[in-house]
Amino acid sequence: MQQPGVVPSEESDATREGSLGACAGRLEAQWCELQGAIRTRVQREQFETWFRRAALTRADAEIVRLAVQNTFTRDWLRSHYSAQLEQAVEAVFGGPRELQLEVAPELIIDRGEDPAAEEVVDAPPPRRAPASAPVAPFPVSPGQRAGDSPPGLLWDSDIQLNEQYKFDNFVVGPCNRFAHAAAVGVSEAPGKAYNPLFLHGNVGLGKTHLLQSMCHALLVRATAVKILYLSCETFVNHFISALEDGNLATFRHKYRNVDMLVVDDIHILANKERTQEEFFHTFNTLYNAGKQIVLSSDSPPKEIPTLQERLVSRFKWGLVTEIEQPCYETRMAILKRKSKDRGRELPDDVARLLAEHIDTNIRELEGATTRLIGYSTLSKQQITTDLAREVLRDVFNVVHSQPSLEQVVRVVTSHFNVKLTDLQSRKRHNAIAYPRQVAMFLARKITRHSLQEIGGFFGGRDHSTVLYAVEKIQVLSREDPRIRDLLAELLGQLDYRPR
Repeated sequence: MQQPGVVPSEESDATREGSLGACAGRLEAQWCELQGAIRTRVQREQFETWFRRAALTRADAEIVRLAVQNTFTRDWLRSHYSAQLEQAVEAVFGGPRELQLEVAPELIIDRGEDPAAEEVVDAPPPRRAPASAPVAPFPVSPGQRAGDSPPGLLWDSDIQLNEQYKFDNFVVGPCNRFAHAAAVGVSEAPGKAYNPLFLHGNVGLGKTHLLQSMCHALLVRATAVKILYLSCETFVNHFISALEDGNLATFRHKYRNVDMLVVDDIHILANKERTQEEFFHTFNTLYNAGKQIVLSSDSPPKEIPTLQERLVSRFKWGLVTEIEQPCYETRMAILKRKSKDRGRELPDDVARLLAEHIDTNIRELEGATTRLIGYSTLSKQQITTDLAREVLRDVFNVVHSQPSLEQVVRVVTSHFNVKLTDLQSRKRHNAIAYPRQVAMFLARKITRHSLQEIGGFFGGRDHSTVLYAVEKIQVLSREDPRIRDLLAELLGQLDYRPR
């Protein structure tokens, strides 16, 4: 008998029973059914972002408890999806239950689930081969000869794959969720899901980890794949050498007869017109042959200086996604994971101390963890906050001058004579919308909050609304000197000094 409020699935009863049977245990089976009910009440991308990595940890006559990855997700679900969750719970369990949300950052790994197996936001589901059959090889490009190069990571690649840089070692949070989902999509459906995939973000935020994770996953799924993974500097040097030696045919054959081309630091193409011309034709050849292209950069395509417009256009054909600075909960999860990998999990108070002081760079987090554990082991001392302050005193002595989100709001509300409740309301007339956009712009520019966190603060708006506000104020400031002066005045009141 169909549960009330649940839209009937197109799947047959046998298929549904098989799906439930794949979930081990009663809770897993109930979670599969509850997920189905949630799917009918939210949009697909909302489900993938907020519910895919959750888990059911308790379900009885009184309480239904879900575990999520971090406090940001927990608070977001409480604020925006309580009604849908309660409806889904009532439909599945036949009546209302007390709904509880708990935070369990390590749950996915501890339960043995594979984060790389999750469905990708907005990507068409790839066709999967049976478990015993190999993944179908890429189509052969025109001019590609059998036996040109052995499959795998080609010897011309100047970057060796790190065994630690895999999807199951990557900590997913609001700052990198979409980039991670896109990378998984590429590894499951290369040349189809997102092509090209363009990852950008500041140094030390995980771009290299995702690039190598894609290579690892694809080499496992498709043993015949040929991957060329190198830095843009190597591409430039190889091209210059080919010009000097009169050997462009060999250069082009090497770069245009691969299944996946991964180029790190593509912004190095700036101010190199002849190399840009060559890369343009390489890009076209691979793209037209259905081969995957993955690029990374410190900045988005449109901000790479002197990059040809036709290259900017092609880089935006697939998906351009940013990896942002990690939020507090993600930093805590990273510290816990990295310290556990090194054999000594940090105490909560020590992890909090590091997460509060190292907030811009994941590599610094990892380095601080390694130093602290190493010093503690050699000196045979317990890891405490006092020991952390002693060993990492160079880190804690750094003074951060960036204003907080609350300071930004105080300055903006004072200047425009509006209230915080107005900025967080759904009011859209210009007297409120414009100050709200200015506040979002300043928050994005001078605080370390992600787009999702800023949108959540300003009335639960999504990241695309914040991005629109930032871009609009940027355009207005270029066109109107009065707005430039206003922004300069507000930044002056905030005593903002770029680092």
